[in-house]
Amino acid sequence: MTESRKTVWLLVARGVAAVVFGVLTLLRPQMTVLALAWVFGAYALADGAVLLGAAWRHRREGRPALACAVAGALGVVAGGMTALWPGLTALALVVMAGAWAIATGCLELWVATRMRHELRHAWWWRVSAAVSVAAGVLLWLWPDAGAMAIALVLGVYALIAGGIWLAAAWREYRMHTNHRSHSWTSRPSGARVAH
Repeated sequence: MTESRKTVWLLVARGVAAVVFGVLTLLRPQMTVLALAWVFGAYALADGAVLLGAAWRHRREGRPALACAVAGALGVVAGGMTALWPGLTALALVVMAGAWAIATGCLELWVATRMRHELRHAWWWRVSAAVSVAAGVLLWLWPDAGAMAIALVLGVYALIAGGIWLAAAWREYRMHTNHRSHSWTSRPSGARVAH
């Protein structure tokens, strides 16, 4: 599988996980804190696993791969904590989800800035990072929010972030297919065409 295809699948996996999480939380905003924590934990675990896989594939790229690995590890830790802490309160969920969103967003912004010349879709990373940090700050500014408010903030954030990642995947896929078809139809310079 080419690097471009791997990138498309990474973006699709992150986008689908975020959209599923966003839809679940917005369809059932009245869910209990425990149910919300489980759904958030599953999403954080899935996103973390995808990022860890991407970091492993790009491990020779140094600091960007390390940033990806740290973001993935944060997702796995956040997801694991929600699974191991069944008596999670709304305040604890706000603190954890906010910290995860801000840390992940800052790492994404760092990668997008550091690799702006290598990443064809670096601005997608920047937009996603800004949305992530904004969601985390909003959660921290609203520490006494109930489960419904937390679900709405996290759900809207996840839908926006998922949409960004899926749009980036589509753009990457289109660029890959256009490049492949262009290289297939273009003739090498100096080649003679038989008539």
